[in-house]
Amino acid sequence: MKPFRLSRRACLRGAGVAIALPFLEIMQPPKAAAQAANPLRFLCVYSPNGFYMPQWTPAGNGGASYTLSTLLSPLEPYKADFNVITGLGNYTASISNIFGGSHSRSCGSLLTQCPIASPDVSKDIQNGVSLDQIIAGTVGKQTRFASMEVGTHASSTTGNCEDSFSCAYNNNISWSGPTTPQVKQVNPLDIFNRFFKDLPTMGAPMPTENKDALYQKSILDVVLQHSEALKGKLGKTDRAKLEEYLTAVREVEMRIARLVDGSVAGHECNVPAPPKDSSAMTLPFQEHLDTLSDLIALAFQCDITRVGTYMFEHSFVDTRSFSFLPGVTGRHHEITHSDNASDQEVKINTFYVQRFAYLLSKLKAATEGDSSVLDNSIVYFTSEFGNAHLHDMRNVPMVVAGKAGGKFKTGQHIVYPLAPGDGAGVDGRGNRDDVQLARLHLTTLHAFDMMQPSFGHDEKGAPMATTTLSELSA
Repeated sequence: MKPFRLSRRACLRGAGVAIALPFLEIMQPPKAAAQAANPLRFLCVYSPNGFYMPQWTPAGNGGASYTLSTLLSPLEPYKADFNVITGLGNYTASISNIFGGSHSRSCGSLLTQCPIASPDVSKDIQNGVSLDQIIAGTVGKQTRFASMEVGTHASSTTGNCEDSFSCAYNNNISWSGPTTPQVKQVNPLDIFNRFFKDLPTMGAPMPTENKDALYQKSILDVVLQHSEALKGKLGKTDRAKLEEYLTAVREVEMRIARLVDGSVAGHECNVPAPPKDSSAMTLPFQEHLDTLSDLIALAFQCDITRVGTYMFEHSFVDTRSFSFLPGVTGRHHEITHSDNASDQEVKINTFYVQRFAYLLSKLKAATEGDSSVLDNSIVYFTSEFGNAHLHDMRNVPMVVAGKAGGKFKTGQHIVYPLAPGDGAGVDGRGNRDDVQLARLHLTTLHAFDMMQPSFGHDEKGAPMATTTLSELSA
């Protein structure tokens, strides 16, 4: 009898419904089953407006025996799974002929490591191609979607958001070309429909009536007969993995169903509705973030995509209230300009670190063979500034989680001393001689076996990085 094999593209189907499966051992070619490498993923998680660095940076000169700082303490359960990197610079953000627009410059160049265009909203925007999109250009050919861009606040690519700089720069961190930011999705239901439901049968617009009846007919119920038949052909490990995956999908589906039918009434915070997606912005902020984290973990687990960017919120924006946090009375960006509100800033920063910890928990819980999705990922957690009060483009906060499929060491605090002297640039906030973010990005590309010789460029066209960070290499 011919051995049973299952395609990597296999789906569970029934009654016009299809749902992608996670990676199962039975999908591997027979000769490769014992040693096949799991797919490598990349995700950049962005938290806005910098951090309160006195409570972010671990003490000491680095190494594996460091103690997490106050702000990073929510990540303690995953300390062995990430590195904290201190001392990275974002010099390209300081290149400008005007003083203003520091958020736009820093956010815009975060993943491109190219200086953005001088401010003039009447002209085309100008940037480079971001790290995620360079990776997606290669590995995205192997998945259903090349990349996913998500966040809690709808993107804009036009208008003046800061000192005549286009909103494109502080609304987006993913760029597929110099003038093409990758606009993110914000509504969890839209993301779920896009990534987990086949078009057009299940990708049709959500009806405005009878939503309860629509969701009573669960995706999993429709395909139950087919999943049971498949289980009979799987080994013990694959059956357990399939059950874990289907349970995770059901949890997300049920959460989104609650969001749709309005059963999340009585929100804990009064968040003003955004101009472009009020349905998303009416969610309690934590629930919105955690639902997006669930969806990202699922998309990675079932290999729908291997590349993503996730913006917790826009840079510079002050439309969101954090009054749901005890003792926080101001808005995040305005707080960073106050000398008397560091306690409020720490509470907001801690909230964002806790949400990143939740995402790590989901990625670590998603198993594949003897490893996890987190093991087989490179996950950045960062912001556009170091010291938020100074709008400093030196010492950008950076956590790099995941073992890159065994290519990265983890559990370290890596410290790069800042170059001597003051910063350069029009506002004195960047220094070309610091160890640049571009070197981290080049290291990430090499982990994907994309051996390009350099990354980014400065105002003269010279590469921002030509060497990798050896301290990360396993």
